[in-house]
Amino acid sequence: MSSTTENESYNPLDVSWVTDEGVTKETVEWAKSFGQFLSSSQKKTKPMTTGQLRRFFGEVKRIDSNVLKNKNAIPMLKPILAYAVGRDKNNGGYNRTLIKEFEQEISKAIDAIRIDDDDHLKSDYKNFVKILESIVAYHKYYGGQENTN
Repeated sequence: MSSTTENESYNPLDVSWVTDEGVTKETVEWAKSFGQFLSSSQKKTKPMTTGQLRRFFGEVKRIDSNVLKNKNAIPMLKPILAYAVGRDKNNGGYNRTLIKEFEQEISKAIDAIRIDDDDHLKSDYKNFVKILESIVAYHKYYGGQENTN
């Protein structure tokens, strides 16, 4: 049972895709489902915007430029996501977009990256980036929205 919203229409991320297995056909299918979910409206919540994804993805790619040198920035991705979730709240305290669901799934992947093990760090982070790239691609494919604030 996942801890995401009642609107959930995707399976939870499998952290073995970041560590053990790497990116598989199942991973791509999950990213497709999740990207489609993030680009759809759910009851009172709008789709996640491409701007929200781009801001986060930019930091991920910056770290990727030299993952060993930037490994201490990896745990800081979670506060970046938390800030984005907080920024997205309306006056009633509810998120306007599906960024909270994105934060919940991506946080699992961030936690799975073995930052204290240089032998695995590069491959774990590379898998994490591939998963994120797949989500971004499918979000765009399914009509991911530009900022509409």
